[in-house]
Amino acid sequence: MTIRLSGLSKTFGDFTAVHPLDLTIPEGSFFALLGASGCGKTTTLRMIAGLEEPTAGSVLLGDDDITALPPHRRPVNTVFQNYALFPHLDVQDNIAFGLRRRGIKSVKKQVDEMLELVELGGMARRRPRQLSGGQQQRVALARALINQPRVLLLDEPLGALDLKLRRQMQLELKRIQTEIGITFVHVTHDQEEAMTMADTVAVMRGGRVEQLAEPAELYENPRTAFVANFLGTSNLITAEVTDADADELRIEAAGSTLRLPAARGNGAAADPGGQLLVGVRPEKITLTHGADAEKVAVGRNRLNGRIVDASYLGVSTQYLIDTPACPEFAVYEQNVGRDPRLVPGTDVVLHWDPAHTFGLDAGQDADAGTGEDAT
Repeated sequence: MTIRLSGLSKTFGDFTAVHPLDLTIPEGSFFALLGASGCGKTTTLRMIAGLEEPTAGSVLLGDDDITALPPHRRPVNTVFQNYALFPHLDVQDNIAFGLRRRGIKSVKKQVDEMLELVELGGMARRRPRQLSGGQQQRVALARALINQPRVLLLDEPLGALDLKLRRQMQLELKRIQTEIGITFVHVTHDQEEAMTMADTVAVMRGGRVEQLAEPAELYENPRTAFVANFLGTSNLITAEVTDADADELRIEAAGSTLRLPAARGNGAAADPGGQLLVGVRPEKITLTHGADAEKVAVGRNRLNGRIVDASYLGVSTQYLIDTPACPEFAVYEQNVGRDPRLVPGTDVVLHWDPAHTFGLDAGQDADAGTGEDAT
C-alpha cells in the first residue's frame, strides 16, 4: 500500500521537529528514513503510526486519508527497539496475542505460519528470557506481521543487537519483506543498515529530507556535502573551474588539474573562475610509490602527497595522505598485493578515474555530516 505524506510537519513549542514534508513511499517497497538523532525520522514514523499528531499536513494510505485515525484503527503495525514482549507468555502466545485480543480463537495455523516465516519453528514454547536478542526480535516481528498489516513500521529494531547479529538480521529482515511483499518503513541512524536493506533511502537532516534515492545513487552521486560525508567517507576539496564543456569540467586544486564528468557536477558553478567542492571516495583511489610515478596511466586524476598515517584493518589498509589540496586525504586500499613500501613518511601519487569524481556547490560546509557535524 502506497504511503503519501503531504505537507506533513510537527512542532513542539518553538522547536520544529519535522518541516513540511512531501514524500511518497511506494507500495511493497523497503523504505528507510536515515539520519542522526534529532533529525525528525522517528517523529515522522510516529505520525504515520498515529502515535504523534501532526501540526499540519496529512498521511494517506492508498487513497484513504488516515491522518485523524487513532493508532488501533490504522492498518499498520510497529516494531520497536525494545521488542516489548510479554515475559510471562511463551513465543507462541506472544505471537498470537493480537489475534486473541480481537476475539479470534483459532490461531494455531497463523502462528505456525509466522514461526516458519521467522525461522523459529522449534521454539514455540520458550519464554522470552530463554531467547537471544535476535530471536526476541523475530518474535516481535512475527507478532506484528500476524495481524496482516498493510504497512510495517520499524523503529530502530536492530539497535540493541551486537554488530555480527545485527548484520545477520539485516539480511533476515530483507528476506522476510521480499517474501511477504508488504511495505516496510524503517527508521535507523545506521548507514550500513539502511544501505543493506532498503530499496530507497531518505536521508534526513534538521527535520528535512536532504536527499532521496536508491542506496547506490546516494553513495555514488551525493548531492550535498552532508550526504557525501554521512554515508561513508568522502574527500572534499575546494577547487576552481578552469574550463568546461557539455561533457567535462576541468578544475584546478592547489596547482593540480583534475577532471570530472559534467553530469556529476550536481548543478555546481561550471563557469571558468567559479569554485566548487570536488569529492572522491577513499576506496576509489590508488596509491603509487613516488619512485613509480611514471607508471600512472595518462588521463587519471592525480595528486602528489606524503603518507602521514597507515592503519592495517585486515581487509584493507586505511591511509591518511598530506597533499597540497588537503592535509588529510583518506585512501582505502584492499590488502591485495600490498606494497610494503607504503609506510608513513613515504612520498606517493594518489590517482583515480575522473569518472569517480563528483562536484558540489562550494557554498556548503565541507565538514557537514562528519562526526563533528552529523545533524
